Amino acid sequence: MDLQNRQKLHIAMFPWLAYGHIMPFFQVAMFLAEKGHHVSYISTPKNIDRLPQIPTNLSSRLSYIQLPLPQLDGLPEGAESTAELPIHKVPYLKKAHDLLQLPLTNFLQDSRVNWIIHDFISHWLPPVAAQLGVNSVFFSIYSAATLCFTGPPSDVIAGRRQKPEDFTVVPEWIDFQSNLAFKPYETLINQDGMDDSVSDYLRAAFVLQDCRVVILRSCAEFEPDALRLLGKMLQKPVLPVGLLAPSLQDSAAGEHWPVLKDWLDSKENNSVVYAAFGTEMTLSQELLHELAYGLEKSGLPFIWIIKNRPLVEGESGLDHLLPPGFQDRVSGTGLV
Repeated sequence: MDLQNRQKLHIAMFPWLAYGHIMPFFQVAMFLAEKGHHVSYISTPKNIDRLPQIPTNLSSRLSYIQLPLPQLDGLPEGAESTAELPIHKVPYLKKAHDLLQLPLTNFLQDSRVNWIIHDFISHWLPPVAAQLGVNSVFFSIYSAATLCFTGPPSDVIAGRRQKPEDFTVVPEWIDFQSNLAFKPYETLINQDGMDDSVSDYLRAAFVLQDCRVVILRSCAEFEPDALRLLGKMLQKPVLPVGLLAPSLQDSAAGEHWPVLKDWLDSKENNSVVYAAFGTEMTLSQELLHELAYGLEKSGLPFIWIIKNRPLVEGESGLDHLLPPGFQDRVSGTGLV
């Protein structure tokens, strides 16, 4: 069919309230808007405010829809993302997110949406969408190998794969070479952020079972066997959309890249240690210092990304987080 004559769709995007989900969803929203579809990107006000400004050429096709997050006992006031919470408070964010079902349903009813692209957390959404005649697409920011490891949705829903120890061995249905499994202590950490009424595994299983299509942040060159197995396991379309690496223009590192590139070019190949724990992990002062001493004693060149957090109101920079004199001692070896 000629591209110009293809039907233009109204597509809603509804990510989980975590930055590592919000930005890949935004990248897909931009791509769809560039193809001429009308895209409604739906999230809570603070998360919408963190998104880039919509380019002028897409302003008529991409719109931000704010749904206020319901207040819930146990959820700190004003918190709207996992980055604002310790992991043991994340279950309250999931419960609050579930309360967005009614306002989201009202939006889908009133806005003539054709498709909704959603996250694993919204286990209630595919049946709601089907009832409204809206096609549901699960967008997994996780790899196909991860979804294969989680297991057939029917097994998870039936309770045959929910205990932590079930995830410490490579599953029997994995038909390609793999060593993917949790360490026992990793299963305990993973449990801390789960809603005790509906586990993440159960949420994902219902979504995988009930959605129309699965798209993934992956590509065939990266994991052909896992993509093949996932399609066989789910018996529905499984489509990789690419790895969605951020462009330098969209990345906060863009302005710093020339300096970083020159520094990396001055080092031997495969010699630099990269240390980063993401936006959600907050290390204690003691652990930060231990990691600093370890990097220093290794003698290896390193880049260490630290989530800055003031310990005293008005403090800034990283000196208050690190051992005294650390940055001076590693100035020729490491970048913090």
